[in-house]
Amino acid sequence: MLLKPYKTSDYKIALESLHKRLNPGHEKAFKIEEELSLQEAGENGEKHLLTILTENQLPKNTYILHNISIKSIITIQIDIILISPSWCLILEVKNLNGELTFTNNPPQLICVKEDKKLSYRSPEAQIDQYILGLTTFLEQHQIKVPIYGAIVLPYNNAIIDKPPSKYPLFMGRGIIQYIWSLPKKEVIPSKQVGELLIQYSKERIWDHFPLTQYYSINPQEIRTGVECPNCGTIPMKRLKRTWHCEKCNTRSMYAHEKALRDYYMLINKTISPSEAMNYLRLRNRFEATRILKANSKSRTGNTTACKYELSING
Repeated sequence: MLLKPYKTSDYKIALESLHKRLNPGHEKAFKIEEELSLQEAGENGEKHLLTILTENQLPKNTYILHNISIKSIITIQIDIILISPSWCLILEVKNLNGELTFTNNPPQLICVKEDKKLSYRSPEAQIDQYILGLTTFLEQHQIKVPIYGAIVLPYNNAIIDKPPSKYPLFMGRGIIQYIWSLPKKEVIPSKQVGELLIQYSKERIWDHFPLTQYYSINPQEIRTGVECPNCGTIPMKRLKRTWHCEKCNTRSMYAHEKALRDYYMLINKTISPSEAMNYLRLRNRFEATRILKANSKSRTGNTTACKYELSING
């Protein structure tokens, strides 16, 4: 049973906005496309594995969590964890294809695809850290339970040149048989442990906003305007207290909310009325001020030089 719904990462959402608002011919456009593809592949792989886990029968009272970030002696960020009354199972998901080689000295994962050789952090080293952090966290709450780890390739589209040596590797539905092979001696109340992890899990917040600074892009090169929530056209036209898309004829009173989140993630975490007027393509400063008052956390400065603090959550 999945204990919480899947949530797309803020970083991926920001990359999508950057990709849309950056000229396709920009020198950084290809790099952004590559990073977005990696994020999409990772998310699609996790979603696919979650579907496999939820559509197949698991041992009784087994709960599934994803994107768990716990701080104990170290901060750990686990892709997917299963909690049964008998054990915890950490799954490190790698949505990669090509020829894969797992090495120990140095610990890394090498992927050869289309004559390109790429190096990734060792999934086995990651699982080692996760088990250490999770064991410490649970012991702090007087909980002792066997913790296992496995590496999962969600699709059967990779060739394994050299498999991992410490943790088992599975493709797709192969993980189900392994789950059923684990011990069945009940030692913990699995639902309560899952809820404890949710309670102490810190949401993964990308701390490198704005992305123009992170990727060394001039903010002036970001396309301005409000995006149509229906067809994605930029810009929409401002009418009296609403936005109108001239391409699909959609009208929206709140389309500017996403545009301001984009500004937070891409350009700056604060914005002045004059900057908002230019960025949102508004008719005057007073309209910009009214929108910012309703869509900001706080204001600093006097009337002529004030700044409004934006939020990633709108």
